[in-house]
Amino acid sequence: MAVCLLRATPQPLPVLAEPSRASLDALEAGRVNGFDERRAADLFAALGVSMAKSLAIPDAKRVAAAVAEVGTPVALKILSADIAHKTEAGGVALGLMDGQAAAVAAREIERRVKAHSPAAKLDGFLIQKMERGLAEVILGFRRDPLVGPTITVGLGGVLAEIYKDASTRLAPVDDAEAGQMIEEVKGLATIRGYRNLPRGDVAALARTIAAFSTLAHKAFADISEAEINPLLVKPEGEGVVAVDGLVMLR
Repeated sequence: MAVCLLRATPQPLPVLAEPSRASLDALEAGRVNGFDERRAADLFAALGVSMAKSLAIPDAKRVAAAVAEVGTPVALKILSADIAHKTEAGGVALGLMDGQAAAVAAREIERRVKAHSPAAKLDGFLIQKMERGLAEVILGFRRDPLVGPTITVGLGGVLAEIYKDASTRLAPVDDAEAGQMIEEVKGLATIRGYRNLPRGDVAALARTIAAFSTLAHKAFADISEAEINPLLVKPEGEGVVAVDGLVMLR
């Protein structure tokens, strides 16, 4: 894993603009109600991260109607601030093609999650439009007790912790430094034109890394960690889209 917490040419960190009202409201909602995936997505969107189309519903009875509104295929996810890793808890179903299949999946998800995490408070479901991209990226923010806020980008998806192919900097970063981080991740050569493979929207990825790194602002001091995994990189010119995320408070 590439780690560069000091810049090659000493220079001050980028100046952070004051957070938007929307981002502060999203932070407060998470403080009061807990950060499930829906509230994490609200915060990330307010920072400038493109999020997959989704709809939160309070119970399984409304699943079919929500699927019709979002459009298929969809992913169905349990909503709970008490469950950081939904897949491990059995709280995710992917590739659902109609409302009836989603309604059946919702009941199965409830059963599995309650068996796995009986003490968790469940807040309903998130219906999310399935997205595709050329690469899956993990984007992480952390307030390190020794060096302060850091931002990490790496190869994402379910194998992120195995490959540990990532680059880390002090946060915040600007678009240019975010681009350098992308260059340092070996697995992202596939979207940089390696062997004439289709190029991904690296510019949009760099902008998203920079936007996510603004969590370093003192207004977000309550946030100890935040993560998007995966962030899907689409073909050049088509942007990126985040399909899962979490926020952890101090």
